[in-house]
Amino acid sequence: MKRTVEIVFGIIGSFFNILAIGFMGLMMIGMTELKNSAQTQDDLIAEFENQFSTDPQLQDIDMQSFTNSMNSIIHGFGPFGWFTLICFIISLVLGIIAMVQVYRAKDKKANFAGAMFIVAAVFAGIISPTSIVYYIAAIICFVRKPIEEISDTTYIEQAE
Repeated sequence: MKRTVEIVFGIIGSFFNILAIGFMGLMMIGMTELKNSAQTQDDLIAEFENQFSTDPQLQDIDMQSFTNSMNSIIHGFGPFGWFTLICFIISLVLGIIAMVQVYRAKDKKANFAGAMFIVAAVFAGIISPTSIVYYIAAIICFVRKPIEEISDTTYIEQAE
């Protein structure tokens, strides 16, 4: 039995993982540049203050608390971003391992590969496009049964 469907879903999930790793890498670079540039931080906060002063719905916001929260977001994104990036990399590696196991399990049950797809999905995020694709691949790995060959020897013996 060919397990092409599981491999295709694994490839799609790995592609989504690569996109997520690239996006998080760009976010990390941007936030690092923002964190290291005091002038850019001041310009960003000044722009927000300008927006708040012109919008009547946002007049009640305390600018000092907003400035403090913006600074904490800028400086706190580093550890969160690295954690997310590492989780996506682990998910990519586990997804590739699961695809290799599916390829090797051609005529056998692919329960181990299904479990690897589930673990990869958890590392990719509980509900994300990557995890949904990996969950589908895992379900297919668990549900599809290998085709049992029926031997024709019993029919030949009965005919004689």
